[in-house]
Amino acid sequence: MRAALVNNKKVKDLTVKEFKQLVQKSIAEDIEAWRDTFEIMADPKYMAQIRKAEKARLEGKHSEFLPWEKVKRDV
Repeated sequence: MRAALVNNKKVKDLTVKEFKQLVQKSIAEDIEAWRDTFEIMADPKYMAQIRKAEKARLEGKHSEFLPWEKVKRDV
């Protein structure tokens, strides 16, 4: 479980109802992340790009990648 706060309360100070809501929200977020992962894995084009990038990484072809400083501006 994430160390989340609800209304600035620590988990140990939550009511049962608040704790259930926190757990449900956490599960919903995890399900959404898995759904996104499965969507990518089901797309042959994305998977080909991932395999190509992994091969380039293993071969040390750093010029094929963008520096983090450029990427993080768009995140």
